[in-house]
Amino acid sequence: MKKLFLLSVLLLIEIFGGKAYSQMAWYYVPKKNNEKYFCSVAYGLGTARWYSEMKQTSIYDNQGSSIYSGNFKFRAANSSTFYDVNVLFPTGNVRMGLGMNFEKFYLTTIQLKQNVQTVNSGNLLLYDESFRFDKLYLQCEVPFWPEARSKFSCSAGGYAGFFSFSNVDRINLFGGDALANSMFFGVSTIADFQAFPGFFIFLKPITEYKYFRNPAVDPSGSVHHNIMTYSIMIGLRYDPSVMDEYK
Repeated sequence: MKKLFLLSVLLLIEIFGGKAYSQMAWYYVPKKNNEKYFCSVAYGLGTARWYSEMKQTSIYDNQGSSIYSGNFKFRAANSSTFYDVNVLFPTGNVRMGLGMNFEKFYLTTIQLKQNVQTVNSGNLLLYDESFRFDKLYLQCEVPFWPEARSKFSCSAGGYAGFFSFSNVDRINLFGGDALANSMFFGVSTIADFQAFPGFFIFLKPITEYKYFRNPAVDPSGSVHHNIMTYSIMIGLRYDPSVMDEYK
């Protein structure tokens, strides 16, 4: 009886010990970088620089009164925050995918250039405004070491898409109700670390350019913005293709 008990204990150790070892191996041997699929959610902080031009139109205060009219430029710097969701799938040594981004801007002042031909310091005006850009984009990501198996990896990325705006209080900052011409593109580097099997924490510095052009609320007027944004994103990636064969 005692021998039978010891034999049973050894058998259980072999079964569960072998299974635990296999699970540990699954845990510590990541997939190749060029085999990873990703679903990601992230939060980001940034700062933006505006290079804007208004032609034959006006800018307005929050009461709807004109601040300045004619042909002029303005410069601005503001902070931004955003939420991002995206997916990536491998194709060869490259990942391709889609994403959505919801970016909140906070303007406080603008520097007015009173004439498009002048090159002066301009007048600094209070311009308290917040709004949101809703962005849809295509993206591409290239792992630096596509064949490597490691908990840590780095990649280079690029993306491009279109955006719309919402929650603007002041009229004419983005022109009238006509369908605007808008686009953006950006470049980034991405560093991620596998915290758990299939789950990665990532950090992503980004440089992004936005182009916007739209007819103004005034007849024959136009609104044109060039916006450079520099931001940092932190988030969580999940690889749905990672499966434990013992589950």
